[in-house]
Order: sequence, then C-alpha cells, then structure tokens
Amino acid sequence: MEATILASAGRSLWRYLQAKSIEADAFFTQCGLDPLLIKEPRTRYPVKSLASAFLQAAAVTKNPSIGLEVSKYYSPLDLNALGVTFLSSATLVEAFQRLVRYVSIVNSGLEITVSESEGQLHFLSAVPAIQGEATRVMEDSRASLMLELCRLGLDEGLDPTEVAFTYPEPETKGDYFEVFRCPLKFGQPVSRLSFKLTDARRPFTAPNRELAISSDQVLDEMVRELNRPDIISQVKRAIIEDLPSGAPSEDSIAKRVFVSARTLQRKLAEAGTNYRTLLLEVRRDLATKYIADKRMPLAEISYMLGFSDASSFSRAFKRWTGNPPAEYRSRLVV
Repeated sequence: MEATILASAGRSLWRYLQAKSIEADAFFTQCGLDPLLIKEPRTRYPVKSLASAFLQAAAVTKNPSIGLEVSKYYSPLDLNALGVTFLSSATLVEAFQRLVRYVSIVNSGLEITVSESEGQLHFLSAVPAIQGEATRVMEDSRASLMLELCRLGLDEGLDPTEVAFTYPEPETKGDYFEVFRCPLKFGQPVSRLSFKLTDARRPFTAPNRELAISSDQVLDEMVRELNRPDIISQVKRAIIEDLPSGAPSEDSIAKRVFVSARTLQRKLAEAGTNYRTLLLEVRRDLATKYIADKRMPLAEISYMLGFSDASSFSRAFKRWTGNPPAEYRSRLVV
C-alpha cells in the first residue's frame, strides 16, 4: 500500500512558499497536490508526492537546505493531535514513546525507534519509500521539526549531542550547525537525533496529563481508521458512526477516511460502487436489523438512520422492502 502523510504536514511548505512570494496554491496544484486539503485535519497526501513537492520547491527557490528553513514555518498543530499530546507529555522520554505509538498517523511509511545507550536517548527514523535527492529535503525537514518540538517541550537551550543523516555530506554545513548546534554525521544507515538522557528525563515546561490522554483518544481512533482493511469497510463504518447526526455528505466521509472527495470517488469506482450506493446499503441493512428488534420505537430507528423525520424513513423503507416499517415488523416471525 502506498505510504501517505497528513496533508496538514504540508502547511509549513505552503507558508514558506507564500513568504517567498510564490503562489502556494498554484504550486501545490502543479505538483499534483490539492491545496485545500492542508486546511483539513485528517486528509492525506501520498508521501512521494509531498516529497516531490519539497524537491521542486528546493529547485524553484534555489535553496538545497529548504528542509531546515521550512521547519521555521510549522505549527505543532500541523501534526494534528500528535503535536498536542507530544507537548503535553511529562518528559521527552514519554513524548517519544507517544511518537512511536502514533507516528503512522502522520506518515504511514515512517519507521522510528527510540533507544538508550551510554547515557543518551536516540531517536532513529527511516523512510524506505523516499529515495534520491528527495531524501535530503525530507530528512532535514523531519529532523529540524522534531528538534523544534523537543525545544518547545523543554526549552530553547536544549541541544542534541549528535545528529546523523543518511545522505552524503553537503558542500556547506553552516545552516546545519545554526539549527542543530551539535556535531553532525552524514552517510549513516538511518537518520538519528541523540540527546543526553538527563535532558530527556527533565520535566517538560507545560505537562498536561489530562490533555495528553484526551489527545491520545483522538489518535487511537485515527489509528483504527488507518488500519481498516479496505475502502468500502472504512466508508461503511464511518457512515454508521455519523448517521445519528443526519445523513453524512460524501465530503465529510472522505475526511473521515483520510482522503479527498475525488480520491474517494475514484477508489469506490475502482471497487465497483459509489458513495450513494454505500449510504443506501448501510441504511437498508441497519433498518432491517433495527426493525427486527421490536423493542426499538420506529421514531428512534428513524433518528439512528439519519432521517429528518419518521415519514421520510417510512417512505424510504417501503422503497427498499415493498412494505412500510410497521407492516414489515408485524409480518416478522416472533
């Protein structure tokens, strides 16, 4: 399955382009990325497409260190609830544990591990799907963004003991020393940020256990959404969850399953169906299930299926079965 990344992770690149007087919406569109998706909290881009956009931006701005500079334009909220729960953690050790648990939400192709050795805490990451020149810009962006998060959690004076990158050593490293303020290594097997263990165990400046747990609950649901096996199952589950609030729109369900409306239409078409058909199937299947439970009032069933009133439900049910709800129920064998 193709690796995907939160579309909101592209906000920092969008802000950077705007700051450089480059029309960001047009640039994203040219790169095959819908710029509207960066405003939504759960939509996603293919990792390779966003990496390609970073690479093209580096060429347009003539800035090979664009990954380091783009990180100056990010907000922790660009990482959805993960940014919140990270900064609400008690220590850097705890924050990294949460990151390992939820990293697939931000980037489904990102592999990270955290280890301790010789008085240091190591944050290691690798993105197998990214190769070539895009490796540098994405690693730079990820490492500098992670360090900025760590400094927000502790204090601006926090410096790593060492930072490692997988790509060859660049000709100039002034920008790197300015950002990381520590020894650097290049051409390593995986990218790595290392910190003193004493720093990693220091209390964060603004821990909030209640907020962290609340954010964890949001992230747990997002992980479940990502792990659902196929698009039809994902859409049907999202419809069922949203029906009591009224018939959900295709756009709202697309956001729930982390794709754009156009991508959802394409994927459903490839599966031989469409959104209207799935909505009808869910309502019809649930209706017959609920009707069979004679303890459920018809008005409650109407509400559970997202109909505006009982008469609308009655008309729809008659189209599906040939009988109004009350008559259909009366004919059921007890």
